[in-house]
Amino acid sequence: MPVYLITPGMKDTDIKKSIKYRSKIQRLTRLFNGRKAELAARYQGYHELSGFIDQCQRWAITDRGQEKALDDWIDLLERWPFVGSAPTGTLSHHQRQKTMAREQYKCTMCGRPAEEVHHTVPRSRGGKNEPGNLVVLCRECHEMLHRKR
Repeated sequence: MPVYLITPGMKDTDIKKSIKYRSKIQRLTRLFNGRKAELAARYQGYHELSGFIDQCQRWAITDRGQEKALDDWIDLLERWPFVGSAPTGTLSHHQRQKTMAREQYKCTMCGRPAEEVHHTVPRSRGGKNEPGNLVVLCRECHEMLHRKR
């Protein structure tokens, strides 16, 4: 379990964050352990999730991105089992960052700084969270693509 140090002079908000993160990590761990066998058999992101949990248990969460990833994994496991063979739900923080880094954080349509990841084949039509189905877009290009549909 991670060590949450409370030191003299530590802000109350930091103490509250540590406690909140620890309870989220415990919740994620319970959800994961309760579905472990089924996840190992049917979920392609099993090892990524397992590694994320190990990381959370060793180190305290330090930034908003890590907290969001924790919330995303909890949401994913609460919705398990998925309809169909593989999950096509929300991208994990890790998947999003990996895709953004692959395209050097630039929009693949216009070259401006990108903030969003888009599914080429929409999730509603069976598109998966696989690298070949993900592109990086700026907000304007992403909105333009969705207006065309």
